[in-house]
Amino acid sequence: MCPKVVKWSGLIVLAIVVAGFSTATAQRADNDVVGQRQHDMKAMAAAAKNIDAMFKGTLPYDAKAFKAAAETIRAYSGQRLMALFGAPVVAEGTKASASIEADRPTFDKLAAELGAYASALSIAADQNPVGLAPRMRMQGGDATMGGPLAKRKAAAPDPMKMPAEHAFHMMLQTCTSCHAKFRVKGE
Repeated sequence: MCPKVVKWSGLIVLAIVVAGFSTATAQRADNDVVGQRQHDMKAMAAAAKNIDAMFKGTLPYDAKAFKAAAETIRAYSGQRLMALFGAPVVAEGTKASASIEADRPTFDKLAAELGAYASALSIAADQNPVGLAPRMRMQGGDATMGGPLAKRKAAAPDPMKMPAEHAFHMMLQTCTSCHAKFRVKGE
């Protein structure tokens, strides 16, 4: 066999191997990102369930546990959430919609709002170390924002100026709005 043919054959085989390795590495990176997204979402859901149980009285109020749950949500929202859903958004095993890329400003705004509400809850825990104080509870007229699919105001209300329970409900509404807009509907 001609040495030039052997050389070119070797280069072609090497190129195929490198391309296959690059594809496998990219797929593994996509799966790692999807896995991290799923981990973070599960952690936020568990944290929200703990806060909800404290507000409902099915779990005793514990300021440290309340704060830890709020901090979990704060840590996994905002910039971290934006980065985990950076391009490419759609990957194998994800329920993320390509509409995140198409409407990045709205997704980023919701991710930031989630963090702001969680921060307000964390501060409320610091300010109420003994129990759920009346000022942490919603009062009549606090819930005037409509349902999770209601048209949102241009500027979100300041979470620091509302009772913690209202901030919690607004945080849940933010999650619901984001999932409604940016999550692929189930089969």
